[in-house]
Amino acid sequence: MSEDFRDRLRRLRREDTPHGAAPPAPPAEPARDVRDALSRHAQRLARRTPPARADEAPGPAPDASSVCARAPSVAPVEELVRSERGLARTRRFAREHRHGRGPLAELAQADLRTCALVARDAALAGLDLEQAVFLDTETSGLSGGAGMYVFLVGLGRFDADGFELWQGFLADPAHEAELLREVAERLRAAPLLVTFFGKSFDRHRLEDKMRLHGIEPPFAGRAHLDLYHPLRRLYAGAYADTRLRTLEQALCGVERADDLPGSFAPAAWFDFLAGRPHRLEGVFEHNQDDVLSLVALAAHLGRVTHATHADGRALGGDACARAVALARLRAEQRDFAGALALLAPDAATSREAQLLRIELLARLERRSEACEQLEQALAAPEDAFSAPFAIVRLRLAAHDVDELAAAHARVRALLDRTLTGRAHARWSRELERLRPARVRGA
Repeated sequence: MSEDFRDRLRRLRREDTPHGAAPPAPPAEPARDVRDALSRHAQRLARRTPPARADEAPGPAPDASSVCARAPSVAPVEELVRSERGLARTRRFAREHRHGRGPLAELAQADLRTCALVARDAALAGLDLEQAVFLDTETSGLSGGAGMYVFLVGLGRFDADGFELWQGFLADPAHEAELLREVAERLRAAPLLVTFFGKSFDRHRLEDKMRLHGIEPPFAGRAHLDLYHPLRRLYAGAYADTRLRTLEQALCGVERADDLPGSFAPAAWFDFLAGRPHRLEGVFEHNQDDVLSLVALAAHLGRVTHATHADGRALGGDACARAVALARLRAEQRDFAGALALLAPDAATSREAQLLRIELLARLERRSEACEQLEQALAAPEDAFSAPFAIVRLRLAAHDVDELAAAHARVRALLDRTLTGRAHARWSRELERLRPARVRGA
């Protein structure tokens, strides 16, 4: 039987009302228990989302010309000053201003040759950190592309009067090109750029947007110290992670009070654009702390070959992890004696330091010392370093072919028992190189 089109449509929509009948009555008001459940759910969502400040009121439409006239309750937006290049806020800090345990002036004692060593970038060695510009950005999202906006750019630099922080703000997406031109000019004026993860994020976001507007990016050929990579090289494994917040606290003693996480920055900007209560004040303060932390971390990096800061304070951070990383960097340059000097037993007591010290002694043809320390290390309870120590002993000891084959099998069993993942793969390759030729071909 053929089915009327309207009947079929009603059936597909799961409607039971016959054609021509009155539409169904609106649903009744939810029962009280349902309303209470919805209310509780809304309260839970409110607790998960950082509330806007109680003294923030919805502002006018986000026309750039009206931003500075907003009520003082939405600080620091009212500090923004209009110029022909858009809106920006400028703050100044004395050299004695403390961010964490030390003053900003500590940067003057940082050695860029040390930074160049740890960053593996010789181009940094001849520069001056006090001539650098320190960059941090806040964006509307983590992904790139034309739909992403860099809505806040923090640029810090030293001058004769102290440290200046300039924060350019995008109050209207239509004025994006103005902000980007100002940022490009300010970056071109500095011989060195300092960021944290900027080579992978900040630089590319700015570069992509500048090209979109026909602005020549200022990054090509410019020295760039990305603190993330050398600090990770020094402290990977010493802490839970190597994020900015983790390292600024562990190395510089920076404690942020009431910090708005960067993940909330896009929502704050979109609330501002929509004229809703917003948390831009927290975004500006978060960006400010990020830039000041770049200075503190650069000062730390430039002193890692010393035990203290210039004022005698102990250098923060895991000293043993730092010593091992610096020794590896010296060894890469074939400065084995210099690497060994960094690993004095009283300064670097970890099993990793022990292993590297033995390998360096062998490189320096001090085999008897290496073997003595190796036997002490092998007497320790079995752990993740037992197999590497046993492999080094295979490398140093003299064996006939049969002895070496038997020892190789024992070490292989130890390796499979104590290591996994990348460490297992790395030391397996080392062990395979020591396998007797006739056994290898079997």
